Amino acid sequence: LELDGFKNKELMGIPWRFAFAMRDAGWYLRQEIIWSKPNYTPEKVRDRFVKSHEHIFLFAKMDTYYFDGDATRVSSEQGGDKLRPSVWSVPVSTYKGAHFATFPPALIEPCVLAGSRPGDTVLDPFGGSGTTAGVALKHGRKAILCELNPEYTTLVSSRVEKISGVSL
Repeated sequence: LELDGFKNKELMGIPWRFAFAMRDAGWYLRQEIIWSKPNYTPEKVRDRFVKSHEHIFLFAKMDTYYFDGDATRVSSEQGGDKLRPSVWSVPVSTYKGAHFATFPPALIEPCVLAGSRPGDTVLDPFGGSGTTAGVALKHGRKAILCELNPEYTTLVSSRVEKISGVSL
């Protein structure tokens, strides 16, 4: 069975296809981050390894952009502080809403703090339940969310308020 040139069971590379489409649209692809999920959800697969990570991409609109690595420094094993590495081990958090794949706020926070100043606007093209907006508002930023699934828009207000304490 083939679908648009892909063989059955073949990876389509959707995260990277999206990243390249953003580049084609004029955005600067600045960082690939690997989200390692120490408490990943087991899959019922027998013919490949279980996926326990996801890709996060950071984009900028211009070649000169704001980046505050000091806002998210972590302690190194050798002692002292260093810039955060590109593989982040953040546990999956529980969410009782109708969205099945919410990001934990601890995953989004370093992106917002390093990539924006208070008062800036953070764009999340996959708005989902509103985690990015909640983190942005919590830290004095504004947020724009895009979401294809209209059912998720009903989740945003309560999720944002829970994370940020701000009512929409």
